[in-house]
Amino acid sequence: MMTTPRRPLPRPAHRPGAAWDARAARFGGWWAQALELVLPVTCAVCGEPGRALCRECRIVLRRATARPRSLVPPPPLAAAGVRVWTAGEYEHELASCLLAFKNGGRTDLAPVLSAVLAPVLAAAARDVREAAAPGTVPLYWVPVPTSARARRRRWLDPVASILGGAPLPRNTCVTAAVSHRRVRGRGTGSQKGRGGAQRERALRATMRASGVRGAVCVVVDDVLTTGATAAEAVRALRAAGACVPAVVTLAGVRVPRSPQENAWTSEVAVSEFPHGFI
Repeated sequence: MMTTPRRPLPRPAHRPGAAWDARAARFGGWWAQALELVLPVTCAVCGEPGRALCRECRIVLRRATARPRSLVPPPPLAAAGVRVWTAGEYEHELASCLLAFKNGGRTDLAPVLSAVLAPVLAAAARDVREAAAPGTVPLYWVPVPTSARARRRRWLDPVASILGGAPLPRNTCVTAAVSHRRVRGRGTGSQKGRGGAQRERALRATMRASGVRGAVCVVVDDVLTTGATAAEAVRALRAAGACVPAVVTLAGVRVPRSPQENAWTSEVAVSEFPHGFI
């Protein structure tokens, strides 16, 4: 008998389709109108005033992420034996939107990113159903948790916020089953510029999971670089008794890039709101 994870957040059944772009544009328009009263709203990619994402950039983003793909897992995830699904590469419009949302205070981009994530969830759910779980068994999406330091800096949990706004495939729901734990004498800090082995050492045993024994879980992250963070979440879930066949990510960094190139790629010009803004 399956044990239901604590505090699952069920979502209405929905089949993502071509109408997602229109819905994202409508929500983005509402946010833009509200923010325009206190702060000029500009396109997160090209800077055109008036919208969170202008029509041209939205079309390019839609085309770049329309077909979810399965990635060759980086070494930590390959060793864990999980499949990796992503919406697109971490560059251009997708990278700009993610960084503006995470580091620039652009919460008006959340509906755009949730819409990008939806088709990836659908593709991963079909794959997991075929390979690991019958259609009657619930599937749980588990967001990679943000650190306390990052939450204080950003005022939100980026992955949980994007996942919470995405339409979910039938018979699936979200559960925040993974959390950080303190490891004496070791802090995770920023992972930029670190290689895969360094990230694995820094993150080893820094997460724990609960309430998922016997459940089928898929880890959800925003950006996949070396795979060390997602692999630690997979380890924590399996240690808690869950079956974890796959990882889903909004964007993936091309494997041939070095850690220095990955760090440079993530430094898109994004201005953060001052912490005294509100």
